[in-house]
Amino acid sequence: MSDWLSVALRFALYADLLLLFGLAVYPFYSKAVPRLAGSRSVLAALAVLGLALSGLAFLQMVAAMTGAPILKPDGEVLAIVLDETPAGMAFIVRSVVLAGVAGAAFMGKSARSMAVPAGAALALATLAWTGHAAATEGAAGLVHRAADIVHLLAAGAWIGALAALVALLFVPEDRDEDIATAEQALAAFAGAGSVIVALIVVSGTINSWMIVGVGGLATLPSTLYGQLLIAKLALFVAMLGHAAVNRWRLTPALERARAAGEAALAVRAIRISVVSELAAAATILALVAWLGTLEPGVVP
Repeated sequence: MSDWLSVALRFALYADLLLLFGLAVYPFYSKAVPRLAGSRSVLAALAVLGLALSGLAFLQMVAAMTGAPILKPDGEVLAIVLDETPAGMAFIVRSVVLAGVAGAAFMGKSARSMAVPAGAALALATLAWTGHAAATEGAAGLVHRAADIVHLLAAGAWIGALAALVALLFVPEDRDEDIATAEQALAAFAGAGSVIVALIVVSGTINSWMIVGVGGLATLPSTLYGQLLIAKLALFVAMLGHAAVNRWRLTPALERARAAGEAALAVRAIRISVVSELAAAATILALVAWLGTLEPGVVP
């Protein structure tokens, strides 16, 4: 039960922080910004939710060490973990930053546009000290954590963009101006998406090499960690397929259909594709949450 609670809390925390960062940076590369990405209340709510989830995840980590209930942790162990471990420091930094982001969301537009993305990026980066990257020591540890941070930020940008696209595509009325806005957003994400994918591939390769190593590749299918990692990679390839279809087929088709005044079918097709891509991302995130609780070499 405690293992599944850890996975569930990791999933919720990762999803929240990835979405917070992704929505915060979305306006930097797209002029078609839905209310979801530009809303002060949404950004503040995600920051507050992240603060609560971070606290619960930290308490669950301590509880798993001692066997105590999550809401009745061992005070001595809690103090040690908080004061003397990287995970404790990461939790403190994340909590302070998220509290600041919640407040910054209600600043003026100019200050908010810089403070919220910067704070969200820092909060997301602290997750690199709660997974396998935190266990790597020395110079290799620095490389591993740097790669993990890049991986998290790129994934957050992708997930935030997908959420924004869903908000733009699923409008109450399929008015021509709404469809045109969604079309602009899809085109804008094409360039940014290429950079995001490149960063994910490079950083993900470094992470896998650091965790599994060249010698561990052959044993991946025989371990639970390896099986989940393979499933994650398969889903990532599926996401790339959806992204390619969106960019090279569905978006041009939408442009042609809108010009002809027959956009309904094209809009429906791209809605299905983007939602499928977002569902694949959510499943990958669930696998990542599970992978973070496993030892790579353990055979199921």
